[in-house]
Amino acid sequence: MISLNKVGVYFGGQTLFDDVSFMINQGDRIGLVGKNGAGKSTLLRLIAEEDKPNSGKIDKAKEVTIGYLTQDLDFEDTGTVLEEAESVFKEIKSIEHELEEIKSTLETTDDHESDAYMEKLNRLHDLENRFVHLDGYNYKQEIGKVLVGLGFDKNEFGNHTSTFSGGWRMRIELAKILLQKPDVLLLDEPTNHLDIESIMWLEKWLKNYTGAVVLVSHDRTFLDIVCNRTIEIMGGRINDYKASYTKFMVLREER
Repeated sequence: MISLNKVGVYFGGQTLFDDVSFMINQGDRIGLVGKNGAGKSTLLRLIAEEDKPNSGKIDKAKEVTIGYLTQDLDFEDTGTVLEEAESVFKEIKSIEHELEEIKSTLETTDDHESDAYMEKLNRLHDLENRFVHLDGYNYKQEIGKVLVGLGFDKNEFGNHTSTFSGGWRMRIELAKILLQKPDVLLLDEPTNHLDIESIMWLEKWLKNYTGAVVLVSHDRTFLDIVCNRTIEIMGGRINDYKASYTKFMVLREER
């Protein structure tokens, strides 16, 4: 889905990393590991197309979607927790609104033989098919599952986001990214503001995720449970292991 080919980043004459090449494929759950300052977060930003490399290139198919959780959130308090989560489903909500309007119009129309009536019926049929394709009848239930999984009480769904701390706002942003179900999830320290129960829920969610995941975390247990591949950044280069974090540690010692 995404390929990095001889990617390099340099700061003030210093090399952060160079000649970095690897593929991100569907089903990969990659843990990026390395010392502080090795370039893990920088590499995530490059993959997210937030920055550009100084050398090499990153190729992504046009249809591939990316969800990116950064440590530096620029959060806008625009509504309630539920409204923020629902903002992910703009097309579904738009269709939902139009369906209600069409059904209301049809109920008050007496001439069932007119062209206008038939056009409305055809439009209703098309919208309902699209709504089903987008799983529109289940999105509210999915929102509830994710928000509760990340530690929100249902009684808090109607609270304005401005009433929550930065850590809880991060949970809202994480919920929105998970609900988008992009092809590739890029998560920079996703467990930083989560309690044990929420971490365990996220572990299970990511293990069942059918897309690709690339994450940075200092939580070694989290890495070990979630990841099936480990990429180490060391000395400006990468070492790619098709292994969990624990197995990676063993393999590295054997090198």
